[in-house]
Amino acid sequence: MSQIPDDAIKCLDKGFVRLVDSMGGDDAIVQAARVSYGKGTSKVSQDRGLIRYLMRHRHTTPFEMVEFKFHCKMPIFVARQWVRHRTANINEYSLRYSEARDEFYYPDPEHIQFQSSLNKQGRTGEVPEELKKKVQDYFKEISHRSFEIYSELNEAGVARELARAVLPVNLYTEWYWKNDLHNLLHFIGLRSDSHAQYEIRVYSDAMAESVKAVAPFAWEAYQDYVVSGLRFSRIEQSLLEQNLPARVIEDILEDLAYQITATLHKNKPRDENGLYSLYQKQGGSDSEDDFKLKWDSGEIETGNVRELREFKEKLISLKK
Repeated sequence: MSQIPDDAIKCLDKGFVRLVDSMGGDDAIVQAARVSYGKGTSKVSQDRGLIRYLMRHRHTTPFEMVEFKFHCKMPIFVARQWVRHRTANINEYSLRYSEARDEFYYPDPEHIQFQSSLNKQGRTGEVPEELKKKVQDYFKEISHRSFEIYSELNEAGVARELARAVLPVNLYTEWYWKNDLHNLLHFIGLRSDSHAQYEIRVYSDAMAESVKAVAPFAWEAYQDYVVSGLRFSRIEQSLLEQNLPARVIEDILEDLAYQITATLHKNKPRDENGLYSLYQKQGGSDSEDDFKLKWDSGEIETGNVRELREFKEKLISLKK
C-alpha cells in the first residue's frame, strides 16, 4: 500500500486523502443549469447568484455534473462507515489478491475517551492516563499478534482470502473513491458534523478542502444554506406565527425594504430623486425625511435581490 504522497492531506497516524482528479467546477454547475446557453452566463456574479439559487431551492442535478476522484488510505473500521454512503464508485485494495501490510491505526491519547451515556454512538470525558496507556498497549499487542498469525498462515500456504480474517479492523486499507459534488456534500454534511466519529471526520474535513478549491461558489452556498441555514417544520412554523410579535416582523420587513432598495441601486444606479419611490415600492413605510436620514448614514447593507425578496415573502406569510 501507498505511503503518504507529497500532494496528500495526512489523516490520523498513517492515512491520507489525495485529490487525484476532478471534472468541472462552478462553471459546470452553471452550464448544466442553463444548458441552452452552452457556456452559461457572462458574468461571474451571475454565476454565483445562480449557484446560490440552485442550492437554496435544492435543485441538486446541476451539482451532480461536478465529480471528484480521491485516493484515500484509512483504517478498515473507518472504511466500513464510509461505504454506508452508497452513491460512489469504489475500487479497494484487495486482501484476496495482495498481502496485507503491517500498518495499523493506534489512537492518540487525547482521542481515547469513555463511552457516552447520552449518545450510544459517541465518546466523552477524560480518561485517566493509566487507562489511556493500557488502551494503546492493547491496540499494539492485538495488532502485532494478529499480523504474526496472518504472516504464519501465509507462509504455510493458507489462502489469503481466508488468512485475512484474523486481522483486526484497525488495519489500514486504501481505495480510489469517485463521487459527484451533490453526494459528496451530503457525505461531508454528515461526516464533518461534530457528532460524527473523529476518525472519519478528519477524512471528511480533508475532502472538504478539495471542494473549496474546485467549486468555491458551490461551497459558499452550501455553507450558507445547508450548514448554517435553518428549515422549519409545519409545527415549528405554526409556533412562530402564533408567538412572534408583529412589531418584530414589521421591523425586519422595514430593514429589508432598505436593503432591497440599496441592492437595486447598487446593481443599476438610480437618480437620487427616484430612490424614495423605489423604496416605497419595496414596502417601505418611513417618511421621506426619515428615509433620507437613514440612506445618508451609509449603513444599509446590500445582498442578493432574489434572496431578500424570498425572505420578505416568508416573513409576510408569518403575519397571516
